[in-house]
Amino acid sequence: MVESLLLRWVLTAVFTAAALWGLHRLIRAEPIATVSGRLVHAGQDQAVPASPVVRISAAWHVVMSAAMIAMCWPWGMAIPVNPQLVVFGVMAGWFLVLAADVRWCAAHRRWQQLHHAAMAAGMFWMLAAMPALMPDAPVESGHTHHHSMGAGALAAAEIPAPANAVVVVSLVLGGYFVLSALPWLSAAVDIGRVARTRPQRAAAYEATCNAAMTTGMGAMFLAVL
Repeated sequence: MVESLLLRWVLTAVFTAAALWGLHRLIRAEPIATVSGRLVHAGQDQAVPASPVVRISAAWHVVMSAAMIAMCWPWGMAIPVNPQLVVFGVMAGWFLVLAADVRWCAAHRRWQQLHHAAMAAGMFWMLAAMPALMPDAPVESGHTHHHSMGAGALAAAEIPAPANAVVVVSLVLGGYFVLSALPWLSAAVDIGRVARTRPQRAAAYEATCNAAMTTGMGAMFLAVL
């Protein structure tokens, strides 16, 4: 969980907003323009119609947002980890498949699908590697729980080498996700400036939510340091 109560609420608000947009896409699945500011400016964007692939991807984003919210709070520590590892492993594979053939979800470009896969892989890492920082955390029913993420996580007198490796990887991932939010934010601003149609506005909302989710994940990784 996140130690700072203020940060908990901020991240909860961010991930809740992303989850609500994901639910909207899941339920309505309205046509959406290509999530690329350059294509919109060049007039080369296209309204991509709804499809089962779009709904499945939206559902994955809802699941990820819910998992991130759970990680922020103490009650999230009671959720078994192993099923979540399976879920995020499958999720990463799903987006890798979409990245391999972007025709399945034409609204998102290849790098965006790869980014979604990286987000799922980041969740997998966070769940699997955090116990190395707090080896004395309780274990129940054969599975490991989430661990507190905050300034006190590294306050132990001596940190073993595996934990040091986890810190380095978490720092790299945190920095990556914070920086990788910038292209999403740029796309949101570029599309929002010229959005005239409903699909274009949907693309701007999509980019904004992805920028917020990515920033939030980066903040969660850095909170463990």
